[in-house]
Amino acid sequence: MKTKEEFSVRIDSELYKKLLYVASKENNNLNNHMLHMIRTNVQYFEKVHGRINTQNITLPEKESEE
Repeated sequence: MKTKEEFSVRIDSELYKKLLYVASKENNNLNNHMLHMIRTNVQYFEKVHGRINTQNITLPEKESEE
């Protein structure tokens, strides 16, 4: 099973509301809608630039919650 990573995104309220609206109109929750947009973007990038080799990419350290 693939490990799922979490990260935060800072977004202004107006754009956040619009994303919620679009996701609901597409009968989707916001998380799945964002995953779809991210996957589509990465697929397009790889189509243009070639496959991304993730072997040597290090994930950033998670911030500790105090």
